[in-house]
Amino acid sequence: MMSTEYAHGSVPVLHYVASEGLLDVLKCMVMNINGHIMDKQYRDTDGQTVLHCAVKHIDVVKYLINECNCDIMVTDKDGVPVLHYVASEGLLDVLKCMVVNINGHIMDKQYHDTNGRTVLHCAVKHIDVVKYLINECNCDIMVTDKDGVPFVHYVASEGLLDVLKCMVMNINGHIMDKQYRDTDGQTVLHCAVKHIDVVKYLINECNCDIMVTDKDGVPFLHYVASEGLLDVLKCMVMNINGHIMDKQYHDTNGRTVLHCAVKHIDVVKYLINECNCDIMVTDKDGVPFVHYVASEGLLDVLKCMVVNINGHIMDEQYCDTKGQTVLHLAVKHIDVVQYLINECNCDIMTPDNYGNTILHDAASEGLFDV
Repeated sequence: MMSTEYAHGSVPVLHYVASEGLLDVLKCMVMNINGHIMDKQYRDTDGQTVLHCAVKHIDVVKYLINECNCDIMVTDKDGVPVLHYVASEGLLDVLKCMVVNINGHIMDKQYHDTNGRTVLHCAVKHIDVVKYLINECNCDIMVTDKDGVPFVHYVASEGLLDVLKCMVMNINGHIMDKQYRDTDGQTVLHCAVKHIDVVKYLINECNCDIMVTDKDGVPFLHYVASEGLLDVLKCMVMNINGHIMDKQYHDTNGRTVLHCAVKHIDVVKYLINECNCDIMVTDKDGVPFVHYVASEGLLDVLKCMVVNINGHIMDEQYCDTKGQTVLHLAVKHIDVVQYLINECNCDIMTPDNYGNTILHDAASEGLFDV
């Protein structure tokens, strides 16, 4: 039996030979141990085999696979198979060698890792490898990991535009078809939301609909607004020539992007100041946006709107159908009430259509601080 000798500190000589691609020397060693090159005793402290170490030398890899019957799914101590390591390193020639050896069955379950990932997932940052796997190995871009995330969605969420373009081309641009949605009904557009270059590509070149919804009926446009993604929103507003408040861009509850963006003051300012969004726009229940802001106690957003209308917040045009003012709606938020009374000179005796003032509302709600 070969003794365990070390080169360069803790690196076994055997592994050093493999990593240097010294095929003749390796053959000599393999012969000396009767071909048992993959036995546990010949692994290093990271659980790596000579196959892991030889991965950048295709002649050595071919020898180990074809003549020593080395298993391409052998893992290191972290559970990473050699096959997946090869894909993640973008070693196309070595990968091709392995694919040939298993007759092209690279996507079979036996070649998934413990997280359910395929070589396609691992190769995601290497476009030449991805192209090979899709075009020559017929890998399915909707293959999922154990969490059910399709590969194409993973690509979009990582913002890998060149890889995404490769896949869109491969399916003739049908990227928004139902078959390319995940189990939550999300499209690649939803997944790419934080990558403006990918979003622009999908909207401008793939004609993706910004009102496409997930299974909960949330349009992409509204999701962008609710996440406060101002740059992405600007891209979409430009794409529809500023018609962001048209009814076709309302959701099933009659809400606009203004309603969805309510907790993001930079987005609200943009929509009001640059898109001329009406602060009295209502949802399907007839609640004006400015009243929703007051009822939620969003003081900074309210201040933004008051400035925009030169302080005329108590004018009749800013009352709802019940004659209520923002003061009525803000009754549970003392900081908002103080602002409206002290800085906007709102009259606490202003009644609604039923004759109720904020004093009545505060008393009936037991809001003694107010």
